[in-house]
Amino acid sequence: MLSNKDKMVSALKKIVVPELRNRGFKGSFPHFRKKEGQLGYLLSFQFDKWGGGFIIEVGVARVNGEGNVIVDGIVRPFQKMNAFHLNNRFRIMNNKNGDKDWFKFDNENKNLEKTEFIRIAKNVLPYLDVAENWFEKIKQKQTVR
Repeated sequence: MLSNKDKMVSALKKIVVPELRNRGFKGSFPHFRKKEGQLGYLLSFQFDKWGGGFIIEVGVARVNGEGNVIVDGIVRPFQKMNAFHLNNRFRIMNNKNGDKDWFKFDNENKNLEKTEFIRIAKNVLPYLDVAENWFEKIKQKQTVR
């Protein structure tokens, strides 16, 4: 029997990952990346280690001519990077009723219906625009320098 986390991951793969692909992201769940010029955009899903929720971490890295990123003196190929490798990143959380919180998918009811996980995954889609807006702000700052 699948855990609620497995069901949530399945719903995210079905609903959110195709939209990430449409936006030019590559990679596999939970880490995605896309490169535009010398900037690399990273998006990673982070699940609560205690269960029941997730957030989205995004970051921007400068990619050198060899396709590598240097963070804290450590050289990594951009294709192996994820948002957690960066010091400067942005955490996207569910903004319900003005309060920021984890995207919750688990509660006392351990037998949630598949439709509930699909509903939560669909609620994530507008937050991809939040990520893109943050990427754009960072991009603008990079071009000003």
